[in-house]
This record gives sequence, structure tokens and C-alpha cells, in this order.
Amino acid sequence: DINVLELHDCFSANELITYEALKLCPEGKAEEFIEKGGNDYGGQVVVNPSGGLISKGHPLGATGLAQCAEMCWQLRNECGQRQVKDAKVAASHNLGLGGAVVVTIYKRPSEWEGKAPKRAQTGALGFESEAASQPAAKL
Repeated sequence: DINVLELHDCFSANELITYEALKLCPEGKAEEFIEKGGNDYGGQVVVNPSGGLISKGHPLGATGLAQCAEMCWQLRNECGQRQVKDAKVAASHNLGLGGAVVVTIYKRPSEWEGKAPKRAQTGALGFESEAASQPAAKL
């Protein structure tokens, strides 16, 4: 039922292991899952549309917050080109020191059906402020 997933891809091998641990594919079939596009747009579940931890430099402590923000933006339909079409259920998977693991499931409220997003795009895509559109002052 999950449409979009942010998972803890601190190392590329960890992504493969996690596909199997989360039962997205049978054990030993992660490579096949990827080759068939199961982890991409149009596949079984879109994984790490934000680019994942590796693309962010794996910021310790901020990892879970970034995942949570991405899943909320996805459910609000505010992700521009990386938006997962009709995302209704999202999940995030995070690991911590000492083996702590957190899996969070998010669901788009039924009250949002048919409503336009509050913002055309999220802060992750950049906000245009009035000040940013003005010429720089001469010093």
C-alpha cells in the first residue's frame, strides 16, 4: 500500500538489504527488484525521491527530519518534478547509532481529496521571496 518511501541509504548495500527487510521483495531478490524498476517511478514503490541520504551528505541528526519533511511534502503534492503521482501512503525508515531503527507510516488525510496544495512547491525546491526578486542595494 506504500506509494513512496524514504529509506536510510547510508551505504548503497544498505539500500539493498532494507528492500528485503521491509518485504518489498523476497530475500535475495533486491537486485532483480531494482532491475525491474520496482523502486522507481511507475514501479511498486518510489524510493528516495529526494535523492536519499547519500545525496544530502548523510547529515547525522537531521536525517529523520529530512525524511519526515519529504514524506509530508509528497502527501501534500508539493514536490514538483519529483512528485509521486497520487501519493496517499508514505513511509520513512531510519537507523541510528547502536542499532536503533524507526519506521514511520504517513497517510494523506481523506479531507485533502480534491483540494489543491497550499503551496506550489516546497522549501526544498526553493521559495521566492519579495526581497529575492529585488535588485541588490548598492553599498
